[in-house]
Amino acid sequence: MSLGCFFLFFCSLFLLFYFTSSASQSDPSELRSLLEFKKGIQSDPLDRIVSAWNLSNLRNQSSCPVSWPGITCDSTTNSVTGIILDRLSLSGDLKFSTLLNLKSLQNLSLSGNHFTGRLVPTLGSMSSLQHLDLSDNEFSGPIPGRIAELWNLKYINLSRNGFEGGFPVGLPVPFRNLQQLRVLDLHSNKFRGNVREVLSELINLDYLDLSDNEFYGELGGLSVENVSGLANTVRFVNFSGNKLIGGFLKAEVIALFRSLEVLDLSNNGISGKLPSFESMLHLRVLQLRNNQLFGAIAEELLNGSMPIEELDLSGNGISDSIPGIQSTTLNILNLSSNGLSGPLPSFLKRCTVVDLSRNNLSGDMSVMQNWEATLEVLDLSSNMLSGSLPNLTSQFLRLSKLILRNNSLEGNLPLQLGESPGLSAIDLSLNQLSGPIPGGLFTSLTLSNLNLSRNQFTGPIPLQGSRVGELLILPSYPKMESLDLSYNSLTGGLPSDIGNLGSLKLLNLSNNGLSGELPIELSKLAYLQYLDLSGNKFKGKIPDKLPSSLIGFNVSYNDLSGTVPENLRTKFGISSFHPGNSLLVFPGGQPTTNSVPDQLPANSKHHSSKRGVTIGIIVGAIVATLTILVLLAYHRVQQKEFHGRSGFGGQTTVRDAKVERSARSSLFKFQSNVHRKPASLSFSNDHLLTSKSRSLSGQTEFANEIIEHDLPGGAAASSAPSDPNVLENYPTTSGRKSSPGSPLASSPHFVQPRDQSVKLDVYSPDRLAGELFFLDASLAFTAEELSRAPAEVLGRSSHGTLYKATLDGGHMLTVKWLRVGLVKHKKEFAKEVKRIGSIKHPNIVPLRAYYWGPREQERLLLADYIEGDSLALHLYGCWEKDLHYCCVLAVLWFFKLSF
Repeated sequence: MSLGCFFLFFCSLFLLFYFTSSASQSDPSELRSLLEFKKGIQSDPLDRIVSAWNLSNLRNQSSCPVSWPGITCDSTTNSVTGIILDRLSLSGDLKFSTLLNLKSLQNLSLSGNHFTGRLVPTLGSMSSLQHLDLSDNEFSGPIPGRIAELWNLKYINLSRNGFEGGFPVGLPVPFRNLQQLRVLDLHSNKFRGNVREVLSELINLDYLDLSDNEFYGELGGLSVENVSGLANTVRFVNFSGNKLIGGFLKAEVIALFRSLEVLDLSNNGISGKLPSFESMLHLRVLQLRNNQLFGAIAEELLNGSMPIEELDLSGNGISDSIPGIQSTTLNILNLSSNGLSGPLPSFLKRCTVVDLSRNNLSGDMSVMQNWEATLEVLDLSSNMLSGSLPNLTSQFLRLSKLILRNNSLEGNLPLQLGESPGLSAIDLSLNQLSGPIPGGLFTSLTLSNLNLSRNQFTGPIPLQGSRVGELLILPSYPKMESLDLSYNSLTGGLPSDIGNLGSLKLLNLSNNGLSGELPIELSKLAYLQYLDLSGNKFKGKIPDKLPSSLIGFNVSYNDLSGTVPENLRTKFGISSFHPGNSLLVFPGGQPTTNSVPDQLPANSKHHSSKRGVTIGIIVGAIVATLTILVLLAYHRVQQKEFHGRSGFGGQTTVRDAKVERSARSSLFKFQSNVHRKPASLSFSNDHLLTSKSRSLSGQTEFANEIIEHDLPGGAAASSAPSDPNVLENYPTTSGRKSSPGSPLASSPHFVQPRDQSVKLDVYSPDRLAGELFFLDASLAFTAEELSRAPAEVLGRSSHGTLYKATLDGGHMLTVKWLRVGLVKHKKEFAKEVKRIGSIKHPNIVPLRAYYWGPREQERLLLADYIEGDSLALHLYGCWEKDLHYCCVLAVLWFFKLSF
């Protein structure tokens, strides 16, 4: 080898050694950047980062700190490529400018912490960044326009933060410069922008979620040019919970989205006729709930020609009947809160969740015998279905929740009900079911929530002799959490086996014919929160040591005696014990009166005939007339001036009346029973049952309807929750954990007024959640206006409470809030109201509208408010007129109190 060749070989080895040695050392500026970044972490409760990111923990301080938690390095260049600190409960104010020296950083993921701070414009110089995930933190401020300079970005997730401001459009470097971007998730922030301009900036995306922001504009105004860069590639689009208005997408625009699999436009103000979707050949999930769409359901959504798996059209104005559902891919179907009519669909295949509640469906349920579905949740509540209940459990063995409340079902319950191996919740309340309650409901190993209230069941509570004592006390078995059998005709005693239902949180047996002594085993119910035994024939003592967890308690209208336990008399007011129970003893005096009952027990209705009622009214009217005349004569002789009294039905003290008349805040907040505790706790299971996921109705969710009305509110502040709707919150893929690849957004239900009726489905304590119907087309206001109306009490009767409500525009209404139990069935109620509303007479104030809510305490009659003295004042002044006038007024007064 020549000397030149040897020298060349030696130089090559030297250079190779030099560069290899240099590559094995990291840039010290990267370590300094990480340590500066760490200074922004002010709290590290899991001690995963602050103590670990330390130079003393590095064996070689000149190498990339791959041993530090959350740091990834490139072994070739020995540089930091990733910072991944997801879900470590970290908090602090981060300075993103400290990361600018990380020239090879590709992945910055900080999701699921409590970080604050702002995105700085200099972030645009980190050209190597490909993955940016700051979701579920507390970052704020706008998106800097320079983010469009990160041309390598493939994934951006800024969701669930406090970002705000306009979407970056019209900048020198347009957002559409991010041609490699495939995922853009900005949901649950406060971004705004016109939908036309925003979509024009987006190209080549697979996944777009802009839900729960403040984007606006007319969806129907989008042209082919606006969406052409996005439509060819996008598979997931979620614009729910924004301010979109106008008609639906045009047919030529819909035709461009041939790759679309998930479309969610829920909770906007989109109106118009429901279009055809047959050009969307790959559509699996369609969510359009809570808009103002109308018309019939497109056939291709149900006939099996499309691969639809989840269809939610709830809370719109969709009408017509439901055809046979032939689709073999449809898994979740929600058509609730529409105007659907006719019978149940004749065919139904494969579905696991079906919600057809709050429509006008009618007919017999026997058609369900033809269904080939593998149902897990069935909700047909608040329709007009009739006939007997078929044996569903033999056909739907996977059924977990059965909700058929508020229909016209009759007959006995199938003996097999409750034998379905997964059945956890049953709500058959507000029907006309009769006969004994099957004992199998109490031997089920899975049933945790049972509501059979407001039916006509008879016989004893079938706990005694059942296997409940053997099974439900074992910790390995599920236990009953809520049991509501109120307003039936049950007899016999309360079995001591009730003590074995150790997980009970709600027990409502009010307004039956139960008798005997209360079992001491009630004290074993350690988790019991609500106990209502009012309106029965119980006698003897109240058991000592009832659980301290009680927050709702009522034993009024019984024949109990003895000393009231101290823990009860110090915690609950007099209305929890009286009226009734005249032999109860309160050492140290009775507790303070904290309420006056709005309603009396309904069990008397089972034992009186129409003839008896008529005779009672006549005799009572005569007695009342004579009594009032005697009192008036006494007042005239004594010449005492009449001072304002409450006088309305004898149900309110003078102090209470004054307080309520001075209360001007809005009273139309439906999750309460007006202002006071009811005599019988009008609560149900709802507030106890929580859903692990959203309701199909958005909700709700049953906000509370049980299990989304996912409950909204509950009862008045001092009473138990009063929402009788049960079991309407069930597991579903409608929420953000939807079918694979569809994390769909959720927000409250809202439907704008349409024609003569307004439908709202809002699981919120300050909004109406039912249907407002006008009998007079000249009257114009929304249900939301009514919910805001300041109101004052005018009086009470056994029909309910009368209010004066003032709308936003100054128009005053008289609102009759009907008491619970007065009306049960919507169809008969509507027919009667319309008949009364058709009466025209100059001396009769006509009805203007009526409201039917999803809960039984939400029944209103609305008329114009007329200034004038009350009947009471006229009666007190009648001594100046003739005797005939006094008698007529006295009879009218009696009938006012009676009805």
